[in-house]
Amino acid sequence: MKIKKGIFFILLITSLIGLFFLEACQKPEATDGAEFLPDEDMLNAFQTDTFQLAVKTTFEEDVTTDELSLSLVGYQSDPVFGETFCKAYTQFRLSALTPEFPSNMEIDSVVLALAYNSAYYGTPGQQYFSIHTLAEALIKDSTYLASREVAVNSDDIVLDGHQLIKIDTKNPAVVGGDTTVPQLRIPLDIAFGEMLTHPADASVLDTQDSFLEYFKGLSIESRGRYDAVMRYDLIDPTTKITIYYRDLSGTLPDTMLYDFVVNTDCARYNGFKHRYTTAPLSAVVNGPVDGSEAFYVQSGGGLKSIISLPTIMDLKKGNRVINRAELIIPVEDDPSFTKFDVLYLRYENEDGDLKVLPDETAQTIGGLYNSTTKKYRFNITRYVQSLMTDEIAPSSLHLIGGTTGVSVKRIVAHGPEYNSANPSENMRLIVTFAE
Repeated sequence: MKIKKGIFFILLITSLIGLFFLEACQKPEATDGAEFLPDEDMLNAFQTDTFQLAVKTTFEEDVTTDELSLSLVGYQSDPVFGETFCKAYTQFRLSALTPEFPSNMEIDSVVLALAYNSAYYGTPGQQYFSIHTLAEALIKDSTYLASREVAVNSDDIVLDGHQLIKIDTKNPAVVGGDTTVPQLRIPLDIAFGEMLTHPADASVLDTQDSFLEYFKGLSIESRGRYDAVMRYDLIDPTTKITIYYRDLSGTLPDTMLYDFVVNTDCARYNGFKHRYTTAPLSAVVNGPVDGSEAFYVQSGGGLKSIISLPTIMDLKKGNRVINRAELIIPVEDDPSFTKFDVLYLRYENEDGDLKVLPDETAQTIGGLYNSTTKKYRFNITRYVQSLMTDEIAPSSLHLIGGTTGVSVKRIVAHGPEYNSANPSENMRLIVTFAE
């Protein structure tokens, strides 16, 4: 009788160990990526999502925002990410060389027109604009980071009393009797127009280079806390400075105009400033913030997250072939703020440089946001297989946003320990492999 009880106890323990193994490493179901496996491979395939994941959020450095066609101007307040300020810097060029402005002329108005892009962030209503001439030249071949600030002259050239302007992105503008695209039109100071049309040395209007040395460009910003960031198309032909003037030398004054334009030959970039005023992100200035429960990605040289896979190399034990490896990232759904349409992963090589994953090169990585499941899914099969074959050395993955230089986007993602009671709400790495 004692022998039978001992045998029963051994069988019970063996069964429990088997059940635990099956829980951690089990046959894939169709919903877990098995649909990507040939039927004959299903019998030998196993699946696990028990890998240890570690995440931290830190600053995203070296985001270049120059030579982009779109500019951002405005302000956004966010209860999680704090404050974001966006400013545009751009050169202007002569629309025609050696313009002949009459000596006896009177400027009626000077207008900066900025063509609206269809996208904007926040709730556009009205904004208080501030525009300054640049004291520092922009260099076409230079690289400009999102955090850079170019020196400006102190005088605000917006026509006094016209700083507060209603934003209207839907209705076409009527200019000189012609209907054109929706655009922001900011009246500028008459003295600024006189500076452009009558320089002390008239020869600066003979070449583009001499003109750019004379007039270095503008910085455009919104000073008030009006909670919206607008996006403008700098390369649109309606984006320009226009001088409206009258020639008084004749019997009847002629009304005329001249444009200073923005085109692809102009140096330009977007400036971003972020202030993290609330916990936990207020601590990011002192170092990376732990992402066990939540982690963050933000555009405009803001934030990125770094994902470590400390136990991924355990897959090398045994003769295993990676059928599929999928990184799943659930995120919070807050319609008040704009999510990234797509996120990107980069791995860090032995020199510390960020490299594209082989799955992205093969155009199989995914990374698109699914508005139904509220998740981003990455197929990193080739990357994990390259780890197993030592083609790529184990390292961290950097999670960054798309269109980061021309957008105000952000996500709050669920960390690997977001919900211990329901792991499907956590960030997970699911690997399907065959032995």
